[in-house]
Amino acid sequence: MPIPALILAGGLGTRLKHLIPDIPKPMANVAGKPFLYYLLKQLQVQGIKEVYISIGYKAEKISSYFQNNFHSLRIHYIKEEEPLGTGGAIAYALNQIPYDKVLILNGDTFLNLDITKFINEYEKNNLTLALKYVQQSNRYGFVDIQNNTISGFAEKSSVLKDGWINAGVYLLNKHFFLSNIPSQKVFSFERDFLEKIIHKYPVQVFKVNDYFIDIGIPVDYHQAQKDFASLKHLNINHSWTLFLDRDGVINKKLENDYVKTIAEFEWLENVVDALKILRQKFGRIIIVTNQQGIGKGLMTEEDLNKIHEHLLNTLAKENIIIDKIYYAPQLESMKSIMRKPNIGMALKAKEDFQDIDFSKSIMIGDSLSDMQFAHNAGMYAVYLTNKDELHIPFDFKFRDLFDFAKCFSE
Repeated sequence: MPIPALILAGGLGTRLKHLIPDIPKPMANVAGKPFLYYLLKQLQVQGIKEVYISIGYKAEKISSYFQNNFHSLRIHYIKEEEPLGTGGAIAYALNQIPYDKVLILNGDTFLNLDITKFINEYEKNNLTLALKYVQQSNRYGFVDIQNNTISGFAEKSSVLKDGWINAGVYLLNKHFFLSNIPSQKVFSFERDFLEKIIHKYPVQVFKVNDYFIDIGIPVDYHQAQKDFASLKHLNINHSWTLFLDRDGVINKKLENDYVKTIAEFEWLENVVDALKILRQKFGRIIIVTNQQGIGKGLMTEEDLNKIHEHLLNTLAKENIIIDKIYYAPQLESMKSIMRKPNIGMALKAKEDFQDIDFSKSIMIGDSLSDMQFAHNAGMYAVYLTNKDELHIPFDFKFRDLFDFAKCFSE
């Protein structure tokens, strides 16, 4: 049975009140989007299908924004009529969730976590915690570990030290939890459940060294603005694949026309410099482009191949390798699976390069169909534009390819 996620999003956010008045803390604007958006995106690209959001303070701000769907995610809301504490909120929600196992996340923290691995390795456990290693921090209480199980919790102190902290992500057996909680309705998950349960049962841990942030205090809230704008939270490396649209991203788009010859192909400014940077960062770079000019009889596949040969040869002279170019010559009216926003070209790429992981892929484009292609395939969608176009469902927005590449050169 698939495992759903529960996000705790009912807190007041007292320490951020002067920065985010009148909204729940998970709705705090971070790099142009609510912080909760990034949690939902993380769940969506990693294959979670259902998410329950525990809401309380200003609950309508969350439910009216996200409503009942987030791309392929189905969203359910569980409203606390009064504050119940973290433990009480989880108990109240689990009594309404028809699953035995639930992935639980705090709505004000983000951990770059391999959710699939976390679930697959620990699905049989009653309780597993994700831990993050931090250096010289006295903000968090530290977790004492012996033989990969928790032996105790150290209180917060003024002494700076390195250690493992509770990252606020849990894989929990519902029946185990509900049978081991205190009798009162309002209680703390950490103090009233975790700290007591470790003396009765082994609680295993999943250690993570990737990106983590808690936006609960102003200094980290401001840091999140920088991190999420530059995609630092994704920990992009050579295991990632970059998918690129062509016209409007690499070369100038001809309005109401098609690039039919090499003479009509004009590089956009700084694209070569951008690709030099991106080639060093991403393991693969793949171009996916709709080319219905062929279907309309305005050009031939031979014409297109000459253009692409010119593109590849020009970049090769700069030691920039494009792994492959896929194109869809079909007419839009044919509704071919190969034509964006359908994901035929992505599936063909994964067939040719089996190490491609769509949850570790970014699609960059300048159109609605590009963004829909990304979301349909379970990728991150980067939209290139200078305009404010709210109807385009992008995850991140940049002016051009070079603006995006600067994330990895600074």
